Amino acid sequence: TIIVEEDFTKMKVVDLKDRLRELNLTVGGRKNELIERLNEYYLSQSSSIVEPGAEGDQEEEEQNHIGTDDIPDPPRVKEPQSTELLLLTVPILKERLRELGLPLGGRKADLIERLSATIMKDEESDKSDTTSDEPIVEEIDDSNSSPVTDNSKESTLMDILDDILDDMDEDDESLESDLADEPSSILPPLDDDNDEAETSESAFARRAKRKKYWKTQEVRELVRANHPRALANAEEMIATLEKMAKEEDNDEYLPGSLQYTLLIEAYAKSGTADAIRRAEDIVNRILGSDYDEQSIGKHVTPSAQMLNALIGAYANMGNPEAAAKATAILERMEYLKEFGKSLRPTVHSYSIAISAWAKCESATAAANAENILNRLFAGYDELLLSGEESKYVEQLKPNNIVFNSVIDAWARSGSPDAGERSLALLHKMEVQSRMDDYDVRPDTISFNTCIKAFCNSNSADAPFKAEEVLSKLETNPQYPKKHGGVLTVRPNRLSYNTVINAWAKSSLPESAMRAEDLLLRMIKTFKSDTFATITPDSVTFASVLNALAKSRTVRFKAEKCYSILKAMIELHEDDGSYDTKPNIICYNTVLNACAFSARGTGEEKRQAMKVAVETFNKMRQGKYVSPDAVSYGNMLKCCANLMPPGNQRNAMASRLFMSGSDEGLIGGMALDEIRRCVPPRAFLPLLADMGYDDPMRRRRKAHAVELRELPRKWTANVKRSDMASRQRATFAKPKKKPERRPRRHEEKAKPVIRRPGLLFEYGSSGKDM
Repeated sequence: TIIVEEDFTKMKVVDLKDRLRELNLTVGGRKNELIERLNEYYLSQSSSIVEPGAEGDQEEEEQNHIGTDDIPDPPRVKEPQSTELLLLTVPILKERLRELGLPLGGRKADLIERLSATIMKDEESDKSDTTSDEPIVEEIDDSNSSPVTDNSKESTLMDILDDILDDMDEDDESLESDLADEPSSILPPLDDDNDEAETSESAFARRAKRKKYWKTQEVRELVRANHPRALANAEEMIATLEKMAKEEDNDEYLPGSLQYTLLIEAYAKSGTADAIRRAEDIVNRILGSDYDEQSIGKHVTPSAQMLNALIGAYANMGNPEAAAKATAILERMEYLKEFGKSLRPTVHSYSIAISAWAKCESATAAANAENILNRLFAGYDELLLSGEESKYVEQLKPNNIVFNSVIDAWARSGSPDAGERSLALLHKMEVQSRMDDYDVRPDTISFNTCIKAFCNSNSADAPFKAEEVLSKLETNPQYPKKHGGVLTVRPNRLSYNTVINAWAKSSLPESAMRAEDLLLRMIKTFKSDTFATITPDSVTFASVLNALAKSRTVRFKAEKCYSILKAMIELHEDDGSYDTKPNIICYNTVLNACAFSARGTGEEKRQAMKVAVETFNKMRQGKYVSPDAVSYGNMLKCCANLMPPGNQRNAMASRLFMSGSDEGLIGGMALDEIRRCVPPRAFLPLLADMGYDDPMRRRRKAHAVELRELPRKWTANVKRSDMASRQRATFAKPKKKPERRPRRHEEKAKPVIRRPGLLFEYGSSGKDM
């Protein structure tokens, strides 16, 4: 007797489906449906078996034997076949699965099971073709088994499709919309309501659709991941589908709108001019009215997604010519919308065209981007007045993304009035956010981009305007949401960093102190507010340190920079965040502030030298950073600027230079500063004492020694970027002196003896003086 006491609710969906496959039952549906199906099956099995009575043990055994034999055995893979597949590698297994149009995901055991099930199914179908009168499965008594439907004959492939489709992301709206745009669905229906339609459809057509789907899905994942093989696979997909359609004489294999859209996206991400030209050629062939041999518009329906992909291809190029072509395609969509609903531009189309102009980084490009935004509003208002269907109205409704793109275009332009234009757009967003017909609400990105526009405008009052926008953002403005509620906008770390950077780039006398005040405000808010999430990071501290180091009005700026560095270390030790960990830039900026404190009084110089020594010693300890070539150059600069000439400065500079050579950190700055610290007569002996006596033997001048002549081990750990950007021209190749042309030997003019009364003096211009 079969007695089932398992709790199927504790089993996973995968285990439930495996159990259903063993019993030749349908595996589609949700978990509760699978459990109900198993319970019904075992309930029918237990009720069909006769309970043992008084006939004795023999009759009971016969009943038990009959009951267990009546249960259909699950299909098993032949042992020799399974052993043969185990010897194959994973790439070979995937290649065979790809040829059969099966999914490639899973471990090796899953691949073998999938391939074995398909081979068994093909063998059973061959037997059914040769002996059509003989049933594949022996007839089973209705009282002891569940009925076998036509769907169970192809349960293997259908079950695999069910497993993979269950794991697919349900929130992927783009794929669903693309599949909906297809003239015929790529996937066959898998619902129970469509079983009759699926049964009537030929197995050949279903196989064609599945192969087309898996090839499309594979290319789609590669394009999304920006894989290097995405373009090659997309072209191979189109060629393979066209070849299969020709060989099988079946139009179900022909690539559709989704396949060509993926190909155009692959061309767009490649970024080459040839690829984009080929993408445009594909679009022209699809939109062509003459259906000749080269035309593919007969079996491909043009869509807005396809043209959006082409606009994105031109937007990625980032030049005015490409942006003009992207705008021309948008205008073409506006013209074609009168002839077909599938080609109507959406708000996404306008957003891509605006981003194409934003990447050009010019005032003219920003003005063109704003013109596209105005065209979007004009078309949307016209659509509202015409009473068009609500679906397209929602697709064309302007949002904050297009506004932020236009503000970003002005921020990148560097125009003097970029800040004011961005502020006007931000005010327009605030006004329209309270209108029901628009879905426009400023967010943190809108305010940050407006601040960035002021910072890049390079106007005199740009830091003040940027800080005004930040002050408004600190009030946490609220805007109504579309479906009720309010959106509260708060500043983030980037908001403060952008304003601090604006003060750091400014040449105003109070710029350093204003940047320091913003930093102290951030630290105070973080420590006092329990729920504060905005903490200064290494970029914030480095910007403030840079502002103080460049300032010419702040006294004792070396001590201020050192106190800020200690506050940064303290903040990092309190919260343990990686963002507040001091980096090499912060330490080098403190050393640079010390080196440029030479304009101060004697006391300020002594304090700056003391701070430089303490900072360099902390770097030598290596708790957070270690000195690099710039650190040694800045330290030697401190010796040259802050210490008076003499034996003490020579000794300290020589020790620093020797230490830097031992660590392989002698760059162009260190070589220049050591020649400032020690006198020329002591520089060549210093090199000889360190093991490089070639300049001394050749009696060369101290200033003639170049960095590339030094031993390789002295510069082994110097970054090329530091050598190229930090030195004064030591590493640069010497310029060739122009050859002097030989002067022509001209005959001297004979002196003219004039009469005393006619003598004149002539200036350089020939006029008399």
